[in-house]
Amino acid sequence: MKRTSLFIVIAAALFMGSCKSGGSDAEIATDMCGCFNMLKDSMPKEAMVVFEKAAAAEKPQETFGAEIQKLDPETAQKVTAALMGTAKEGSPINNCLKELDKKYKTAASSDQEAAKRMVAALKDKKGCDIMLALMRMNLKK
Repeated sequence: MKRTSLFIVIAAALFMGSCKSGGSDAEIATDMCGCFNMLKDSMPKEAMVVFEKAAAAEKPQETFGAEIQKLDPETAQKVTAALMGTAKEGSPINNCLKELDKKYKTAASSDQEAAKRMVAALKDKKGCDIMLALMRMNLKK
């Protein structure tokens, strides 16, 4: 279930990240960061540590998995529910991503290229740990 919700979120993020028109990668990343930061309100503070560690880790997927396992089951369930909620039609995050899609709509490049561009744009940006972790988890080495 956790992997499915992550896949949904990452797919939405990559779809948005692969769209580029009137904005620079930094602009797109900043706007997307704002969408994904809406998750902060639905997650306990200790869950945010999971994203912070995954965003900075050498192996983000493994780190995320290990850190989520350290959370108590109720907190881990809240994280999963919050991530799955992003894909629900009409959710604030889903609506935010759709608006960005309209704003930056063009032909998509590869998912990996888009993820690399977003990671580079977010690398030194503070407060975007959720999106950075999700993007880094999707990158293939």
